[in-house]
Amino acid sequence: MAAVLDSGFYAQAERIGTFLLSNLISAFLLMTGIGAPLGLLGIFAVMNEWALGRQPEFFRVYLGALRSRWRAALLLGLVDLLAGALIAMNLSIFPAMALQDFPTILSLTMTIFAAVTLLMANLYAWSLLSLLRLPLRATIRLSLFLVLSQPWRSLAFTLAALLPLVASLFLPIAFALILTLSISGYITARGVLWALEAQFPRDEFSALLADAADDTSPSPVDIGTRAR
Repeated sequence: MAAVLDSGFYAQAERIGTFLLSNLISAFLLMTGIGAPLGLLGIFAVMNEWALGRQPEFFRVYLGALRSRWRAALLLGLVDLLAGALIAMNLSIFPAMALQDFPTILSLTMTIFAAVTLLMANLYAWSLLSLLRLPLRATIRLSLFLVLSQPWRSLAFTLAALLPLVASLFLPIAFALILTLSISGYITARGVLWALEAQFPRDEFSALLADAADDTSPSPVDIGTRAR
């Protein structure tokens, strides 16, 4: 048995088990609708660990994130629902308007810009929710700041994260459930780390990660003064 463990079999089995459990439970929670925020929180918590080069333990990372951040996840889900409904309502009005008028074109452009900004900020927010363990208001503020200060970087990894979702439309449902969430989550986690490393000094970024690893909640930061 010692030889089997030394060969890395146990570590590989744990890695596969964490991967499968995280994806299947997140897929189930997403299908329930009301549990979708918890599913997103859990899968991003696991993918953040892998993006940082660490081997996540399912019970400590996935269930730990749900235990400590479930309120923030549900509130963020509610914010997304309200913002998405507002954008959808605005878009539904335009077919009845004269699209050749300048005010209509301007309004449509602003609505599309708001929708794209909301999508990019969401990827930041869901990953940051478990990565840095900031209060929800600070998480949203930081997400919007990163989108506006690094628009092209944010757009690049947003498109990359959406590609697996598009590809899943052409895959069997089993592959889509098991692979799509983790691939998109991992791409997002890497993109968020990429943006944070570009925005914050190395020692400050390391301190934020260390605070999160200690399971403490840093006080809300003034993004304008802490960002480069």
